[in-house]
Amino acid sequence: MFNRHIGRSSIVLGIAILSLGLGLAAQEQRALPKLDGAPVTPVFNSGRFQSRISGAQGLGALAADVSLFGKGDQAMGFAAKSDEAKTFLIGSFYSEALAYVRGGKMDLALERLKAMEREFIAMGAPNSVNAVLNRIENLVATKKYDPAVILDFLGLLQPVCEDYLLSKGKDRLTLFQAGSWLMDMGLAAAAKDKGLLKQPDVLKYFVAEMKRMDAPKGVQDSLSEISTISAKKDIVDRDAEQVLKLIKRIQSVLG
Repeated sequence: MFNRHIGRSSIVLGIAILSLGLGLAAQEQRALPKLDGAPVTPVFNSGRFQSRISGAQGLGALAADVSLFGKGDQAMGFAAKSDEAKTFLIGSFYSEALAYVRGGKMDLALERLKAMEREFIAMGAPNSVNAVLNRIENLVATKKYDPAVILDFLGLLQPVCEDYLLSKGKDRLTLFQAGSWLMDMGLAAAAKDKGLLKQPDVLKYFVAEMKRMDAPKGVQDSLSEISTISAKKDIVDRDAEQVLKLIKRIQSVLG
């Protein structure tokens, strides 16, 4: 067994190699600007976003309020248990796992990771994706490593998921990112971190994408309302509470 210091560098190196094997071409495709002159697709980094939330160490407690875990069987916007709904849930569970690790709630993080694995298996994801998840699950389950080590691992898991889902189509990537980003925004709203609720470029992207995908009207309207709040010069506590309500409304439809 690696010791704590050697383990961290070796673990990260190992998962990085796995990540490279899953398709750097897809990763490069995500970074290219659109030919029609539209803005470059935003880069989503859940770990970085969560680290900026005020009182980030308390995210484990806030996550329970925003969580979709155990609430995903009622999908109304997509067919129940459809691949679209599952993809949205995977993104949400990913960011939930990050929040619980950051808050030291390893058992809850492990539940989310296992839920991700089940959904990926049901989708027929390649063994390489689940191999990364298994490795992280083992690290979380043993509780032998500091949360910072697990967060390094989880940070590398996001592009692994994104590369695989992009191979299934742009819509699948968008839904994963929407699930993850809405969870993060929900955490920021629950923490009343009003500065982080100012996300005009990301909201513009999701408003356009959900319109392109013909998402349910309730989703599009809720995103537009969040965008209006985000554009305010001064966001107050009441606005943060409304953002959280709107996020939960979107989650109830898409997840």
